Amino acid sequence: MSKLPSNASPRAIAQIHYDAVVSNNKDLWLETLTSNNRRIYNTKGSSPYFWWETGRKYAEKYGVYYTFLKVGEKSERRVKLFFTRHNKDGSQRGMPVPITLVLENGEWRVDQASY
Repeated sequence: MSKLPSNASPRAIAQIHYDAVVSNNKDLWLETLTSNNRRIYNTKGSSPYFWWETGRKYAEKYGVYYTFLKVGEKSERRVKLFFTRHNKDGSQRGMPVPITLVLENGEWRVDQASY
C-alpha cells in the first residue's frame, strides 16, 4: 500500500522525494520513482542508485535540504521543477537543482533527479 497521497501534484511528489532522501526513508523515496527507476535502483551504476547515494551523502555530511523554487518546462505528462539546495544553516548550496516527473498510471513519479 502506497504511503504517497493519492492525486498528489508533481510539486508534492518532488518535495516528498527530497524529504525522504534527507530523512533516510528509502522506502518512501522509492515510491516516488517511476516503475523503471524502482526496478533498477539497487543496480550499482544506475541513475537511481547514484541519486540515493549522492542525496544521502549531502544530507549526512552537510545537512542539506531542498525547497521548491519554480516550475520549468511543463506538458500534460511531464514537468520539470527546480528546487533550491540549502546547507544546514539555511544558506544556498550551489545552483538550484532540476527534477523531472512524468505521469505514470495516473500518478506523478520522478523520472530524473539531481542533488
